Amino acid sequence: MSGGDSFLNLTEVSKLLEFARAAADSDIGFGSLDINGRVDHSTPVSTLITARMTFCFATAVQLGSAKDLPLVERGIHALANELRDQEFGGFRTSLSMDFQSNKKRAYETCFVLLAASASHAVGVEGAKEVAKEAQRCIQDHFWDEELGILRDSFDTSFQQPEPYFGANANMHAVEALMAAAQVLGDRTLVNKAARIADFMINRQARFENWMLPEHFSQTGEPMLDYNVGFPGHEFRPYGVTIGHLFEWSRLLVELDSIAEDSEDWRLEAAACLYQVAKSKGWAADGREGFLYTINWRGQPVVRTRPHWVLAEAIATSGALRHLETIPGASSDLEHWQSFASDHFRDSERGGWHHELDPENRPSYTMWLGKPDIYHTLQAMLIPQLPFGASLSSRIQNIKGDISWPTK
Repeated sequence: MSGGDSFLNLTEVSKLLEFARAAADSDIGFGSLDINGRVDHSTPVSTLITARMTFCFATAVQLGSAKDLPLVERGIHALANELRDQEFGGFRTSLSMDFQSNKKRAYETCFVLLAASASHAVGVEGAKEVAKEAQRCIQDHFWDEELGILRDSFDTSFQQPEPYFGANANMHAVEALMAAAQVLGDRTLVNKAARIADFMINRQARFENWMLPEHFSQTGEPMLDYNVGFPGHEFRPYGVTIGHLFEWSRLLVELDSIAEDSEDWRLEAAACLYQVAKSKGWAADGREGFLYTINWRGQPVVRTRPHWVLAEAIATSGALRHLETIPGASSDLEHWQSFASDHFRDSERGGWHHELDPENRPSYTMWLGKPDIYHTLQAMLIPQLPFGASLSSRIQNIKGDISWPTK
C-alpha cells in the first residue's frame, strides 16, 4: 500500500481482535490467553499483557472499532490502580504476591507508556496521567544519564538497581518514547530515543559487525557469554536475537524521520541489521523459518521459531520496502507473509501459534498458549499503512475514511 491510500484490508485484523477480546475474562486488566483463546486463570494478571492488549485495543479504536473503547478504558483503569504501586510509584510486574516477580522493570514501564499514549490519543480519560507516571519512572529511576540508556530493573522500592542493562528493554523504550513524544508533544523523549539508539546500535552493534549484543554490565560493557547456560531465556537469551535486528532496523528509520538531526548512520545501520537478520536468521539450520538465536559465529543456538521474530520481519520488510538501501524487501514481505499463513496462523482456534519447533510444528517450550496479539497485530497492519514513526502516526497518515468490518 502506498502512502496516502485509504484502503485497508481489516478482515484478518478484525478476526484477530475478536480472538483477543476474551482476555477481558479476568478480574482486572487482561489475562494471558491459552491456545484456545481462553484466559489462563492460573497465571497472574500482568502489567505486560495488560499494557500490550490495551495498546492493541486502542489501535483498533483508532481504526474505527468503537466496540473496543470500553476495553481500552478497562486496561487504563487497571494500569492506573491495581497494577500501579501506590506506595513506591511505578508499576508492579504482576498481581502475584511473590516479591521477586514484583520488582520494577523498564520493560513493562515502556509498554505502559506505549499503551497509555495510544489510549490518550483516542481520548480515554486518565490515560495521560498513566503515561506521565511511566515517563516519570523512566526519567527518575531507569534513565542513566552517563550511558544514555535505561537500567533494566530495581527492587520494588526503587532502592536497589540491578547491575545490568539490556538491549531488549531499551529497544522497546525507543518505540514507546517515539510514540509518546508525538502524542504528548514532548521532544525530549525523542532525544532520549536517539541516545539509546546511538549507544546500542552505532556504538555496540556496529563494533560486532551488526551482531547486536543484548546484555551489558553496570558499566555498559557487553557481556557476550551472558546466559550461555540458559540460552532460551524468554527475555535474556544468549547470543544474537534475530527478531531484534529486524525491530531495530525499522525503529532506526522511524527515529530518523522525527529526530532533530537526520543521521546517515541510522539508515546505514538499518540496512545492515536487516541484511544480517535475513541472511543469518532465515533457514540457518536448513529448514525454512527464523530461528530465535544464533551465536557469535552465526551458528544456530535456539532453533525454535517464535512467532514474534517472523512478525517483526514482516513488519520491517513492509515498512522499509520503499528504501533503496534494502533491496528485495517487497519479495521478502510476500515470502514471509506466505510462511506465516502456512505455519503460524491458527485457522481452527484463532490467532497465531506463538512458537514452532525446528520442524515447523506448533510447540510450547517458551509460552503455554497465545498470551497476547501485540506482535501479530503490527505484522498485519504495518505493511498496509503509509510510513510513520509509530503505529498511531501511520494510521493518522491515511487519507480518507477507514471502513471497519461489520462482521
